[in-house]
Amino acid sequence: MNINFEHDYQQKILSMRFAEPTTLGQDSDVMNWRQTWLNALKSWHSPYKAVIDGSQLRLALDADKPSLQAALGRMEKVLAGFFLKKAVIWGVDKEFADLMPFDYAETEDAAWEAIGIRKARGPVEPADFRSSIQLQNHFRQHVVELSFAADAVIDTKEKLQTLRSKLTNNLMQWHSAWSLLVDCTHLEISPDLHAEWEQMLKFFRGFFLKEVLGYSPKSKELAYPFQVYRARHNAAGRLEAEGLFSGEDADCKSRKS
Repeated sequence: MNINFEHDYQQKILSMRFAEPTTLGQDSDVMNWRQTWLNALKSWHSPYKAVIDGSQLRLALDADKPSLQAALGRMEKVLAGFFLKKAVIWGVDKEFADLMPFDYAETEDAAWEAIGIRKARGPVEPADFRSSIQLQNHFRQHVVELSFAADAVIDTKEKLQTLRSKLTNNLMQWHSAWSLLVDCTHLEISPDLHAEWEQMLKFFRGFFLKEVLGYSPKSKELAYPFQVYRARHNAAGRLEAEGLFSGEDADCKSRKS
């Protein structure tokens, strides 16, 4: 089941959206959703609220509605045991919403207001850029690894601010010095933004950032505002030499080639 999750540790909100049309028709579909949701909770250790974009969610025409409703109810009880305080779903039709154990809102704005958040209006970054940003925490190695799920070009201050916001939010989980390891496979950074990038790093150095290294440049012609190595194990090896990364986590295809 393809679901995109956004973790806001500061406001203790988990938002999710189905990345493709998804049909719920039987208990196994609900179990799949439940397990995907539980997998996303590995970084959570406190109560939270959830906002669910159900615009891609469909009810199967031949669904056994009483059975499906019971399965959804069991899912909600399990999630409540993993710190879920409240969930609001929007984007589904009223008939489907009546089967859900979650609160229903007619619009996204109404869903956010229902959990106590009034989202600011005005210019925002396209959702696909923000959702393409992926962060993986290697706590034992004191490293945050940044990658992008699709081609991304950081060519505006707004995009850089979006990245800064996600990194800042992610640091709510950290209580020690860290380094940033950047997968550049899909990444371009406009030269006009290099000075702004450095300003962002200056901000993070105030939150114990030690070093930034990249690997796998998208193109050899591209310039990045940090040292970039051809292979991941080379960048990880540099951090390992400083005692900040473990070689056992530096495995990659390029190392075997």
